[in-house]
Amino acid sequence: MNFALAALVSTLLAANAGPAAADAPPAGDAAGEAVPPPAPPVLDLAKLRAEYDKLRDELFRARARAALVEQGIYTSKLGATLRWKGAPDFLLHRAEIRLDGNVVWDSGEKPLVDDLIKVSERPIKPGPHSVTVRIEVRPGKTGEKEQADLGYESEQTFMVNVPDGKTTTVMFTGDDDADLPEYEPELEMELKSEK
Repeated sequence: MNFALAALVSTLLAANAGPAAADAPPAGDAAGEAVPPPAPPVLDLAKLRAEYDKLRDELFRARARAALVEQGIYTSKLGATLRWKGAPDFLLHRAEIRLDGNVVWDSGEKPLVDDLIKVSERPIKPGPHSVTVRIEVRPGKTGEKEQADLGYESEQTFMVNVPDGKTTTVMFTGDDDADLPEYEPELEMELKSEK
């Protein structure tokens, strides 16, 4: 009898409370115990990883197709080299070369000394393009200990006119003859175009 009375009271209260209360989940079952909320959805990491790999492969294929199309369309090519002559007093902690704002080469976290770095040639539309070199310079092994954490970044942009049907190489040579903290990087650019 108590169960029938409790059900009748619940029905009357729900009818008098209006639509907001009628839509609310019940606070408990018939015995008055609380009902636990539903469990959150379980993430399937293997499925997410497979989807990530699929998207990465599609991106790689799209880039490869774009490179093939560029090779078929453009007969001009652009390459670059970078040599740092400031070692061992000053090391390139990081270097980056950008073409028209897009990164085409990045050294990563590996410090560079005086090795000649070659950036692979790529087909390019003839005409003017911007080539940007960004370097991060730190003191080398011969620097004083109190200056070990000092350093600076320098970014320089050059305009290059790529001739039609030729391979153009942009050669950058960097040096730093200054004493810290007088930062005076020198970055020279030479162009060489040939058939």
